[in-house]
Amino acid sequence: MRSFTLIIALFFTGTLVGQDYTTTLVSHSERKDSYRDFSSRRDKTLLGDLDLTGVWGGPTYNYSSTGDDWSLVRGGFGGLEFGKSVFLGYGGWKARESFTTDDAPLTGIRPEYDFRHGGFIIAVSPGAENIVHPRFTAIVGPGRIDVKGEDRDRMLIGQLMAGAEINLFQWFRLGLEGGYRFASGVDSDFVTSKDVSGAVVQIEARFGWSGR
Repeated sequence: MRSFTLIIALFFTGTLVGQDYTTTLVSHSERKDSYRDFSSRRDKTLLGDLDLTGVWGGPTYNYSSTGDDWSLVRGGFGGLEFGKSVFLGYGGWKARESFTTDDAPLTGIRPEYDFRHGGFIIAVSPGAENIVHPRFTAIVGPGRIDVKGEDRDRMLIGQLMAGAEINLFQWFRLGLEGGYRFASGVDSDFVTSKDVSGAVVQIEARFGWSGR
């Protein structure tokens, strides 16, 4: 009789435990479904699901076409890398040599002017994990010229470039690019938008870190 009573007790205990276990599994499954529903309702963003993967910065040197000459422009940049292939940052550059105009004005004087500009940078590097890979860069921001003996003038500068990037070390990349600089809004009696615009050949050292 005692054995029979013990068997009955074990049976009911196992049934209750089984019910609790089943309830736990159902609750866990419901939580997973709720999480998936919540994830699917997340706000959509411009960069999609790209995560922050690195931080980069460094010096820039380029030769810019100006009139019939070429002038050295140098500066620096800094910014963040997303998804290992998209870079967003800001930079500033200043001409080390005076710019010149394409044609001498009617006065017979060919004015020279100092040039500087800054801007937001967006760059895309497909296949960034490869030792050598392409890189496409766009820069847009304010620019300024100082004509010698005349007033200062401000304008909008845009620059488009394409080239290659070399991964020398995990913390050091070297970029070689070429492109064109566009100027808009130049309002000077001696310098035009065409004078400020011109071809660009650039080398850029990039130091930083990228998650693997």
